[in-house]
Amino acid sequence: MHLQIPNTDITSRHEVGTFSQWLLTVGNGELCITENDSPCNSKKIEILPQYMIPPRVSAIQELIGFIFDDITLENPTMLNLSEKAIVCPKNETAHEINMMVLKNTIGNRKIYLSTDSIIPSASCHGDSGLLYPPEYLHTLNFNGMPPHQLELKINAPVILMRNISPIYGLCNGARLIFTQLLSRVIEA
Repeated sequence: MHLQIPNTDITSRHEVGTFSQWLLTVGNGELCITENDSPCNSKKIEILPQYMIPPRVSAIQELIGFIFDDITLENPTMLNLSEKAIVCPKNETAHEINMMVLKNTIGNRKIYLSTDSIIPSASCHGDSGLLYPPEYLHTLNFNGMPPHQLELKINAPVILMRNISPIYGLCNGARLIFTQLLSRVIEA
């Protein structure tokens, strides 16, 4: 892991270095405290106050503004986007942050909707449409699948979540920028 903040003084570089080292020890599992009274033998990590965002309404927006400044979102390049990321522990939080970043990105949005019906199986003798109405299907969110309503913009950053073509560099974790949004094709 490597954190960078250009044009900083020695004190700030030391603070970033200390934070980077703390992140590495968390990632290596060296700061875990085992809870003996837990039935699952779970572990917890105490986050130091200086590494926390104070709880307030605008906290997430301030984090987004710190990571994705106006210059980055107005004129995105592969170089400046490859150096920026926000990591989220929950899909709900990631979706919320993605919507805020998309809102800050200039340009018109394009909305893609998922298919809203199911194909009944041979063993299903009931009316699937009554059991699973489209309104219910729209509320389902699965890991690794886009939501029912996917909003995108040209020049918005995206991270690829599947290995599409490793030979050409389209691997899980590849960072891309949307360049064209057509009715059935997305180019990045």
